[in-house]
Amino acid sequence: MAGRRGYAWSSLAICVAIVLAALLLHGVFGDIGLLYTVLLIPIGLAVFIVAHDVLHRRNAAAAERRQLARERDHVRRTVDFIADPDLTEQERLAVIDAFIPRLRREPADSLHDRPADSLHDRYVLVPELAAPARALLERARRAVMSVYTSQAMRLRLLDGLANEVLLPRQIWEIAVLLRTQTRLWQEQERAMSGVVTPELRAVLAPQQEALHRSAAAVEARVTRLERYAHRVAEADAALRARDALARNDAYRALLAHTDDTDGLAALEAQGEALEETLARTVRQAVEAGHTLAT
Repeated sequence: MAGRRGYAWSSLAICVAIVLAALLLHGVFGDIGLLYTVLLIPIGLAVFIVAHDVLHRRNAAAAERRQLARERDHVRRTVDFIADPDLTEQERLAVIDAFIPRLRREPADSLHDRPADSLHDRYVLVPELAAPARALLERARRAVMSVYTSQAMRLRLLDGLANEVLLPRQIWEIAVLLRTQTRLWQEQERAMSGVVTPELRAVLAPQQEALHRSAAAVEARVTRLERYAHRVAEADAALRARDALARNDAYRALLAHTDDTDGLAALEAQGEALEETLARTVRQAVEAGHTLAT
């Protein structure tokens, strides 16, 4: 409404300016000045309309970009999902946009309803997983996050391939397996909801065994991730110990004042042992990262 009102007032102001210009030119040049002014009126109005339309479109596009950025940020903060790491940036944004109600092609009951789009197999909605599956996925995500936030990672002491490529792939594959397991367990529950005959049990028993074996395999993958994270944590502890070792001069000076030669020898031995420990723990963390790919 305010934009329309401003457009009307601008149009009125231009008309008044044209009339005043016509009167001024008529007074100076006579009828010829008035004629030229009349001929320039439609040109001036056309230029004004075009300029106003272009400005309006630019403002609308800028407002849309700002609103879309806010909505995407809201989705990132409120919708818990795991995306295929192979998604392009455009595809990742398309997944996020699928959770924005005004951009949906079909209405949905809630924000966590799965939208109907061509990428529905390229992401996993965590709230859709069964409670045990969510707990297992959270363990894997905590392990990966502890690696990403480690001092060894910041100092680039770990294998970049394992951390930048393999870890997101591990989380994605675990999430996909947990989603499949959740769906199949739901099928088992539906099959067991009525009368259960020996024939039905004979059919379901091997299916349930397959599910149990798959669940154990996923548990083992998560345990390996946690083992890797623990190795990285040990490397961080060695790094902190090395930092503490840098303060040995202050303690050595203290012992020198007290003539404690045995204490000085112990500090020197500690420094040598620490360097060996640091090298070993970093090497073990890197080796643990390599085993994730096998």
